[in-house]
Amino acid sequence: MKRILILLNYYYPYISGISEYARILAEGLVERGYQVTVVTSEHVPLKRKENINGVDVLRSPVLFRISKGTVSPAFLFRAIGMAGRADVVIMHLPMIESGLISTFVSGRKLIAMYHCDVNLPETMINKLIVKCMDISNRICLKRSRFVAVQTSDYAEHSRVAFRYREKYIEAAAPVKDYHRREPERRGGKKRIGFCGRLVEEKGIHVLLKAFEILLRIREDITLVIGGDYENVAGGSVYPELMNYIKEKKIPEISFLGKIAEEKMEEFYSSLDVFVLPSVNSLEAFGMVQIEAMFCGTPVIATDLYGVRTIVQKTGMGRVVKRNDPESLAHGIGEVLDHPEKYRRTKEEIQKYYGTKKCVSVFQKAVDECC
Repeated sequence: MKRILILLNYYYPYISGISEYARILAEGLVERGYQVTVVTSEHVPLKRKENINGVDVLRSPVLFRISKGTVSPAFLFRAIGMAGRADVVIMHLPMIESGLISTFVSGRKLIAMYHCDVNLPETMINKLIVKCMDISNRICLKRSRFVAVQTSDYAEHSRVAFRYREKYIEAAAPVKDYHRREPERRGGKKRIGFCGRLVEEKGIHVLLKAFEILLRIREDITLVIGGDYENVAGGSVYPELMNYIKEKKIPEISFLGKIAEEKMEEFYSSLDVFVLPSVNSLEAFGMVQIEAMFCGTPVIATDLYGVRTIVQKTGMGRVVKRNDPESLAHGIGEVLDHPEKYRRTKEEIQKYYGTKKCVSVFQKAVDECC
């Protein structure tokens, strides 16, 4: 049985695009007969060792955090030690330790999954962090046999990944197999929704401004925002959002908090439009778009590289200008007023996206590395 080692800083139960990508991929590889071990950080008090759906998860204690990053010498030493015994190593980047770890791994068995460039608020410390991250990631990508990317659109415009296009394998995010439900609708208003971490790059502040614009011309809408705002690496923007709502006295907005997994299908299905208003390249794909589409809900996405490709390929929604409340409000209004133009079946979406496609891409790469 081939042994795969997966390395990343955050893993389940932490929820983010990267952690969910890694989790679904790991479990998919287990289903196909591989032995998979994940080495990650203990971002909150958790079991140091456990098996989750067939995946062995080893968590290393964290000394302290810098911005969104963790500092864990134990993670570094464990990753280096176990890499030598694995048949294939998959590293999820960006990761500040990636360059150093990669020097202890044979390049022929290393796959680097490059998710996104790092963008932080501009301070002297953050500039140094970003510079170190980029250098480390470049070392890892240079040593890797394959560089997995979610879209070539994003990778070609990345300040880091574009240098390694000859190594690209395109592996769009694995997606949970959600189905449309028919939830009870109350109040008769059209529901605009978002779900994700409440952090700056998600552009929720832009969504609030767009919602304000829409409220000036229509009374038939409500906004629901789902997502954890308590356990967020780097801190949540929830207090700032609440202050803005109170200051502007914006009605019809509900924060749902973290939505339980068994409630996600109902949430997506209850919406008339799902919005992903992200504003910078920390958002490189946005698998929540596909989850919403699987549940029959059209999507508004911003024109970020990679993010825009899902709506462009499927036609199930609109692409709008990033960081532009007027453009976002217009796009939302267009979908709400003409929903029939943006309806697609789940089968149509699966022509382009799904877990099987992603796992198959990695399975082929893993077998070539062994």
